[in-house]
Order: sequence, then structure tokens, then C-alpha cells
Amino acid sequence: MNKLVSIIFLIIISGQLRAQNSVPQITVGAGGGIATAFTGTVLQKNTVAFYGDAAYYPLPFLNVNIEVQAGTLSGASSGTRNRKSFTNTFNTQIINGELQLGVIIKPNINGFFDVVRNIYGGAGYGVLNGDISNVSVNKSAVTAHIKNTLNIVPLKVGYELTIVKNIYEEPVLKLDGCLNLNYVKGKGLDGYYDKNAATHSFYTYVSLGLRYAISLRHGTAKDYNKFD
Repeated sequence: MNKLVSIIFLIIISGQLRAQNSVPQITVGAGGGIATAFTGTVLQKNTVAFYGDAAYYPLPFLNVNIEVQAGTLSGASSGTRNRKSFTNTFNTQIINGELQLGVIIKPNINGFFDVVRNIYGGAGYGVLNGDISNVSVNKSAVTAHIKNTLNIVPLKVGYELTIVKNIYEEPVLKLDGCLNLNYVKGKGLDGYYDKNAATHSFYTYVSLGLRYAISLRHGTAKDYNKFD
């Protein structure tokens, strides 16, 4: 059954490849948003984080992306029931792939599908470097300082909207909105390693940014129909 699904998926992609004449692109981008950590603390705080990324688009609907995030994650205690409270000044380095619905939805069907085909999903791998200050579980007046490095698995859903095109109708400037769910393997996102510490945690990152695109054209102009 799994082999059958894989074969069908490859057939869909190969059909789309034959149907499109594409010019590869590279993009560089930056933006910011709100990060929220879900760890062993009771109260989650929304904090600010920023990102920068660079991507290569070998095909209109597919890219490989390198992203760096930096900001703060924070959680607070609920008093005597749970004294855990932390602030993590973090940075992450992530590599992932992004695939748009344009892989299965042809352009110019109608206005609705032309909008929907720009929705994308992505997944990858990364590392998070944390610089954490937290309150001791046993002594609430004592603050500990911890540095660590954790593995993360990022999952994302987003939307790209072209706001500027060049004379060939290729994207030049794109608005990118994204919801990231970053799964963190092991203890330590909040700096706690006690027996009751969460063995797995995650943080969300809702971001908005811009991507500047450069077409890698050779010779005559070709159509780039990712954002038709």
C-alpha cells in the first residue's frame, strides 16, 4: 500500500514537472513574530523572536530552506503548586524543505484555486542553542543559569504572496506568513533536568516576513508560474 501511494505521488510530481517551464530562483528573507514555549511550566508567555532565511527553488513549487531564528522563550510558575519559571534566550539553525499545493493544483483553474495553490507545508531538522535562567525547584529564591544545545524537528504551514514581479512576471518580492511547530527532543528547553521535567516539549512560532527573489535565468526568458 505504501509503495502504491509513493508511486502515485511520483507520477503527480513528474506530470507537474513536464507541464511547467520554470526558472530556478534563490531567495533571502527576514521577519519576526511571536514564540510560545510549552514545557513543564504552568503558564506560557508569548515572546518576540526574529528570523532570517535563504532558499533555493529548483522548481516553482519546491524549495530547500536554511533558517536562523533568535529570540526569547519564557514560562512562569503558578505559585506553590509549580515553582518552575524560566527565560531562554535562544537561537536555532534549521534546514527544511517546503512544498506548495501547486504541486497538485494546476494554475488558472479559477480564482479560488489560484489562491489556495500558494499554501505550503514543510519539515526538516535543526538545533537549538539555549541560554537559560530559571528558578530552582527546591529554593524559589535561587536562580540557576544553564546553557544547552537541543535537537528539534520543525513542522510548518504557511502562505507566500507575491507583491512585486519583474518584467518576466516572475516573483521579486514575496510576503510570507508561517506557523511553525518545533518539536524539541529531550529535556532542557526550560533548563530543568529533574525527575519530573518534561522529556519532550515544543514551541510554536507565528511569523510574518519578506522574501526577495533572484531568478537564475540563462539565455532566453522562461515562464515562472508559481504565483500565477
